[in-house]
Order: sequence, then C-alpha cells, then structure tokens
Amino acid sequence: MDWIWLIGLSLGAVGAVYLLLSQQIQALEVRMKHMSKRIEQLEAEVTLEEPAINGELRRLIAEGQEIRAIKAARLAFGYSLLEAKQYIDGLKEND
Repeated sequence: MDWIWLIGLSLGAVGAVYLLLSQQIQALEVRMKHMSKRIEQLEAEVTLEEPAINGELRRLIAEGQEIRAIKAARLAFGYSLLEAKQYIDGLKEND
C-alpha cells in the first residue's frame, strides 16, 4: 500500500510542475505578443538600412546560386538553415 501513496505523490508533483510550466509559457506568450506589437510600431516609425550583404546575396540569387546565397546568409547573420532559406526567399520575393 505504501507504493500507492508514492505513486500518488509522484503524480501530484508532476501535475504541479505541469501547471507551473504551462502558466509560465502562457505568460511568455503574452509578453511575446506585446513585444511583437511594439516592434511593428517601431518599424512603422523608423526606416532601417538594408544590410550591406544583401547586394551580394541578390547577385548570387540572380546567378542561380541560391545555395551559396543561403550559406552566405548563414555566415553573415548566424541563421539556422531554415532561417537563412526564409531570408533568401524574402529577398527573392521583394525583387
């Protein structure tokens, strides 16, 4: 019978940790929403210069060397492969 108490306590502890983590995740999601909204407001007020490497990236794209462009974006910005691909796709769409 002692093991039933142990299992019950363990499940209670797991439940408490789950609730705590889900509350923290919800709080972070709210903060991210507010930060995203503020960033959008700031972007509307400020004109940012385009990164200098974008010219080189566009040249590589125009020459059909998209993979080299992705690699260059990864090196320049520290992006993951997916982030660099999305960045290059964005450059292609804006041209």
